[in-house]
Amino acid sequence: MKKLVALLLAGAMVLSGSVMVSADEAEEYDITYLTPSTESNFWTQVGTGMEQAKIDMEEELGIKINYNIVGPAGEQDTEEYITAFENAIAQQPDAIVTATLSIDPTVPKAKEATAAGIVLNFVNCGLGVGDDGANADCYNEFYYCSNDTIGEMAGQAFLEACEKKGVTEGTIGINMNVENEALNHRIQAFRDYIEANSSFEMTDTYYNGNDAEVSQQNAENIIASFGEDLIGMYSGNNITCDGVCQAVSGANLGDSFVSVGVDSDDIEIKALNDGFLDAIIVQDAFQQGYDCMKNAILTVVNGENPESEQAINCPPTIVTPENIDSEEIQFMMDPKLKD
Repeated sequence: MKKLVALLLAGAMVLSGSVMVSADEAEEYDITYLTPSTESNFWTQVGTGMEQAKIDMEEELGIKINYNIVGPAGEQDTEEYITAFENAIAQQPDAIVTATLSIDPTVPKAKEATAAGIVLNFVNCGLGVGDDGANADCYNEFYYCSNDTIGEMAGQAFLEACEKKGVTEGTIGINMNVENEALNHRIQAFRDYIEANSSFEMTDTYYNGNDAEVSQQNAENIIASFGEDLIGMYSGNNITCDGVCQAVSGANLGDSFVSVGVDSDDIEIKALNDGFLDAIIVQDAFQQGYDCMKNAILTVVNGENPESEQAINCPPTIVTPENIDSEEIQFMMDPKLKD
């Protein structure tokens, strides 16, 4: 927990204008990033934002943050995630920043952490769908990207690509990683947008358990089952889209086939550049992580949450071959620590 540590800067002084300020002590805090997946590019990008916030706040506030990263290898490893949560609570850090794809088993651990006086922040995936206020007594702050907005923007990008390719009728394949209360909004919002703005049919949702190989198999089955009537696919997360991209490229679809995904990784970016993916809806993972960590630090240091709202929406961006090379988009998709 919080400690006072000597920085061994005996005699060192900091000049601020005409005032000499002593800088021989700094408060020290322990903060844990409990990631849903150590293998996921998206959650690594979130972590990069957290690390940048740690560096910036240490400099701004003159404090020291002991930053620790724990979590399972894959997003599907729910038991390992809960075990890692239990172990993190046992270490009694000042704050835990996390995200969950399994709400029900996470709620008791969130209550336990909060009851223990640990500042608990959620990033991207929390204990509800975002602005519904679910389980608000179990955490301090939640920075997220509205899944409704993601689904709607995916629908918009899909229809824009259809117009560009002259596609006017047919069936859209729908793919997602796991059936989750919050993530399902990405699917339903997409369905609602397509239904309201086109005459396209849509398949049932094919779930893959967050396994890219299963996603590829699902996509191949959809391609085989619907044949020429299939005009495109929507993939609700990057793992799902990775598998779909492999299936679409393997079948050499692209010229008149429309494919839209969510989030970004190397496979999606290559598919976008190669013409097998028309758009990806990219969340600003870096900024979500940065804001979430900054809030946790300020809450711990000042003893109160600096935000007036408990859930903050961070809108996504539509990335296409036309804007992918811009500096802003490049950083959003592949953030690095700033000099």
